Amino acid sequence: MGATTSTELLALEAISIGDPSCSRDEAIRLVGERLVSRGHVDQAYVDAMLEREQTVSTFLGNGVAMPHGTFESKSAVHSTGIVVAQFPDGVDWGVGTAHLVIGLAAVGDDHVQVLSHIADVLQDEDLAEALWTTDDAAHMHSVLNAPAEEEDDDAVGGSITITSEAGLHARPASLIVELAKSFDGTILISKGDRQAKANSIMSVLSLGAVTNDTVDVSIDGDEEAGSAAFAEIERILTTSEQDL
Repeated sequence: MGATTSTELLALEAISIGDPSCSRDEAIRLVGERLVSRGHVDQAYVDAMLEREQTVSTFLGNGVAMPHGTFESKSAVHSTGIVVAQFPDGVDWGVGTAHLVIGLAAVGDDHVQVLSHIADVLQDEDLAEALWTTDDAAHMHSVLNAPAEEEDDDAVGGSITITSEAGLHARPASLIVELAKSFDGTILISKGDRQAKANSIMSVLSLGAVTNDTVDVSIDGDEEAGSAAFAEIERILTTSEQDL
């Protein structure tokens, strides 16, 4: 069987619109309890979601947070699924304000495909902001289930092994996003099964690429400009952060 896609996971009934603002932990517990009620996880998974947030923030940017459990909580997961809670007035996530809180439970590596798909859809800042306040759950369901764009087979690119101690985070990520936004074409960066559009900081950070990881860069646009862009991305990922 192939990997599970988010289209198979997100049901219309799993989306709530207009939830009142609350604390970060209350929002995590809210979506966690909804995962429990839908039969995806045991109650213990909710505590693991809160535990994970204490060590690693699940805020992705663009007003989106995707809380999920720790690796050790995998035994509490019965099936892969997601639930979405919309907070029009926002939830203080510490590192930013979350308006869409997406609770995730995954069997095996299903979370990779789910995270990649959601990040691909919500990397559009205007689209993400529109979903913060929509009162149409069916519209949100349609948007989040939209298929990701396919990569162009004729794109310029190649593989790059990251040697910068900052990995694909902090300044290197921001420089690549800045480059991609000024490029007349599409730049995609992949790590394993995850793929990100380089013009979205949320999408780039969702790759979780660190020092010594190898990423694949695919650039669709003018060939000469694409080659120059690839060379610049390679420079960024292989140069010490203090020298950038």
